Amino acid sequence: MKKIPTIIHQIWSDAKTPLPKHFNALCETWKNDYPEWEYILWNDQMMDKFIQEQYPQYWNIYSHFPYDVQRWDAIRYLILDKIGGMYIDVDYESLSPINKLIEDKTCCFALEPKSHCKVFKRPIDQVFNNAMMLSIPGHSFIRKVIKTVFRKETLDYEASKNLCVYNTTGPWMLIDLYCNLTIEEKKDIYLIPAQYVTPFDIPEARRVIMGEKSEELEQCLENAYALHYFWGSWK
Repeated sequence: MKKIPTIIHQIWSDAKTPLPKHFNALCETWKNDYPEWEYILWNDQMMDKFIQEQYPQYWNIYSHFPYDVQRWDAIRYLILDKIGGMYIDVDYESLSPINKLIEDKTCCFALEPKSHCKVFKRPIDQVFNNAMMLSIPGHSFIRKVIKTVFRKETLDYEASKNLCVYNTTGPWMLIDLYCNLTIEEKKDIYLIPAQYVTPFDIPEARRVIMGEKSEELEQCLENAYALHYFWGSWK
């Protein structure tokens, strides 16, 4: 079985602003906890060059997405397809390496807390997003995602910014694709339990960002390897 390459990918569009200090501090936690892994922070120039050289057939759609965040979503799928490794949003903190969780896996996504199911208008009891993803190169599910993202229909989708992003390149698109997989296909995808990689829901993460400390919040971290702050700066 192929193993997930030991490479960490993060993205920051530096065309308008450099990486803020609070995000940089979080990025450093991944470098510190994974010293043997290669680390790549992708900027605009690197992302444009990558897709022009490796996926020129997608450049036209990529460059015409109405929202930058769609490009930032789409490029991460292409990076995992071509290079593989672990993609992590810059609002994620590493607490300890997840190597043991993923040692026999080929494609992984981070589940969100059960409380988030209420905001996803779908009859499901598990939700995940694209803030933390791991994959071997060329995984069949990542390729399904890419085919879905790079359709002309994606450019024609009309809705508010949030709905457009969620349904064309973001988590709702991912979850719909996953729900349509066969039982056998789902066996090849590991949905990492929230207690390990997403211990706080959005309200709890906000409390932590505001500096609150409590036994309740500490207990959430009991089994955690990573922590997502759900900063949502793209909104």
